[in-house]
Amino acid sequence: MNPITDAEDVLKTIEAAVIAVSRGHSEMSNYTALRAYEGAIAHYNALARGHQPKPVALSGLDGTTFEAVYNACEERLGKPVSDDPSAPVLNAEDLVACLRRLRKSVEFWTKQGGRRGYIDFVARFVS
Repeated sequence: MNPITDAEDVLKTIEAAVIAVSRGHSEMSNYTALRAYEGAIAHYNALARGHQPKPVALSGLDGTTFEAVYNACEERLGKPVSDDPSAPVLNAEDLVACLRRLRKSVEFWTKQGGRRGYIDFVARFVS
């Protein structure tokens, strides 16, 4: 699965959850989003391999952001990747691919725009 073309709506759902948290916390940086994505990658990667996921040890704003990402992922897990009824169903492996793509985006926008580059960029597209 190509997360950019096949599951763009999944990426937007997850990013919207991160931006919702950031709007209530002006101190939030890209690092917080990155930690949340990495925690979710570890969780869903374990599920994709058939293992019991380890508890994610994030607290404070990192933990709040992870919970938002986790809830957005759970909302999409097992559902079609688009509104097309013939679209493939999103599984844990596909979700990991989406989360890895988001992690790359955080890394890219941090280099481009500094500690809030990713959050500021994505916030422009999330209502």
